[in-house]
Amino acid sequence: MRNICLLLIILFQTISCAGSPGPVPIKRPLALDTDRHCTSPFPDRAWNLVHSINAALPNGGSAVMLGVTAIDPKTGIIECVIMTVEGLVLFDARYDRQIVIHRAIPPFDATGFARGLINDIKLIFFPPDGSLIASGISDDGSFVCRYKTTSGMIVDIITHKDHPWKIRQYDHDFRLIRSLKTYPDSEGSTEKRHAIPGRLELTAYGPSQYSLTLKLIEARESGK
Repeated sequence: MRNICLLLIILFQTISCAGSPGPVPIKRPLALDTDRHCTSPFPDRAWNLVHSINAALPNGGSAVMLGVTAIDPKTGIIECVIMTVEGLVLFDARYDRQIVIHRAIPPFDATGFARGLINDIKLIFFPPDGSLIASGISDDGSFVCRYKTTSGMIVDIITHKDHPWKIRQYDHDFRLIRSLKTYPDSEGSTEKRHAIPGRLELTAYGPSQYSLTLKLIEARESGK
């Protein structure tokens, strides 16, 4: 529990402490294509998901939790619960254009935690809000879709026919603040699998850099 508390002190609070500059270079610009490439990594239906969450902390420590998330791309509604591996609910909230917190055990009630958590869930599972401002091919052959969000951040969606997809989020000055890497399921399927990867690695950059590894335990379509 001590490591979990330490995680909450820094988690979702480092967004202003960005990493070094460097957006993905677009070597060959192409016409904007929002249908085939830019939205392909994201689920197109409602899902209930269970993940194990392994957090690597700045001091070299670690914490393990469980995350239960319900997402609905059509409505934008998110429900999320964080609990200990023993089943103690630490945080429970719902997002439907505004955040409603049902339970938050200190320090999970810290200012900004709920907002940061919802923003990271959106980054992983929902197409960026705002405008597509560029698209094209990078130097390794990946297709890059670049968005400018309504908050002014820049988000790159990076897809490649032979590799899992990635997301990179930058601040207004193109300094990297979040990166997401995905990995296929344990069976190594190359099928889209409804855009639910078997493993996700989310890294936040800055002086208090940390990373979260989310391993999929269960993925069930809502209503099934």
